[in-house]
This record gives sequence, structure tokens and C-alpha cells, in this order.
Amino acid sequence: MKKKGAALYYLTAGWALMTVTIGLYFLFSGMAPTADVEAHYENRPGTVRIASWKPGDARLLKVKGKPVTIWRRDLAEMASAMAQFDPSVPLEEWSGLLESGSLKQELGPEVFARLEWFIVSLISTAGLGCIILAKTGNYAGFFDPCAGVHYDMWGRPQKGPTNEILVVPPHRTNVEGQFVVIDTSRLPAPK
Repeated sequence: MKKKGAALYYLTAGWALMTVTIGLYFLFSGMAPTADVEAHYENRPGTVRIASWKPGDARLLKVKGKPVTIWRRDLAEMASAMAQFDPSVPLEEWSGLLESGSLKQELGPEVFARLEWFIVSLISTAGLGCIILAKTGNYAGFFDPCAGVHYDMWGRPQKGPTNEILVVPPHRTNVEGQFVVIDTSRLPAPK
């Protein structure tokens, strides 16, 4: 009788252990990003091909395991970004300077490329580890849905519980505008 009781005890304990193990598996697997979030990422090395991107494209990429947005601004978006950068110049004037090409000549190709191609880390600066959304929010820039922070088109917080600017990783575009090389070594990793 003692052997039967001990066997029943070990069988019940085994089932309980297996139930706890399965429960923990589903608990922790439920904390992983969902398929729709994963689908937004494109795994890329530090070099990203940008030759086929159209003005206005903003893509969320995973560069060396870290989420980064590359935003190729169109003329209207560049004019809005410049108006946010220097509000003393009216939006219409920025638009005229961009359409005539004089702003590109004045800034030079390297600086103008940074206006056209805005690259930013999308890890929340509010400390919650959320992924920030691009081309949205009250300032048509970025929005942190976890902390409720609205950023302008330069990644500067305008409304919400943080004063930290989004991190712009060091990057360079090759002369022909075919590739951009992004250094993500100093960017925070998603939590």
C-alpha cells in the first residue's frame, strides 16, 4: 500500500510540475513581440540599400538587432522639418527654397542628405523600452504609445513625460545615394 501511495504522490507531483512548466512557457512566450510587430522589421546588416526608396518612405528596420527608422522625407516633409527647426522662417519660404534647389546648394550635399534622410533609433527615451512610431503624433514626427510622448520631426520631445531627444545613430550615405551605413553600436537594445 505504501508503494501505491508513493507512486500516486510522484505521479501527481509530476503532473503538477508539468502544468507549472507549461504555464510558465505560455506566460513567457506571451511576452515576446507579436507577429504583426515582428513583420515590421526587416533584418539588415549595418549597410542598408536605399536606392529604390521613394520620397516620403519611412521604414522600420532592424539593424544589427536594434530598431531604427530610416525616413526619406519628401519636399513637403523637409519644409515642415525646417519650419520646426527654425520657426522664424515661414513654411512657405522653406518650401520655395527647397523647390528652387537653393537650400540644397546652400547646405551642401552632405548636410542636405541629413535633412532628406532622417535616421533615428526608435527605443523609447521615456525608459519603458517601447518602440516609437514614425510619421505620427501631434507634430507629424514620432509618437511613443507607451509613455504618450509626442516628438517633432527631429526627434525632440514636445509633449509628454520626457526631455530626452531620440538618438540619431552615426551614419553616412555613399556618394551615389545607393547605400547608407549605420553604426548601431551605441544604441540601446530593446527590452
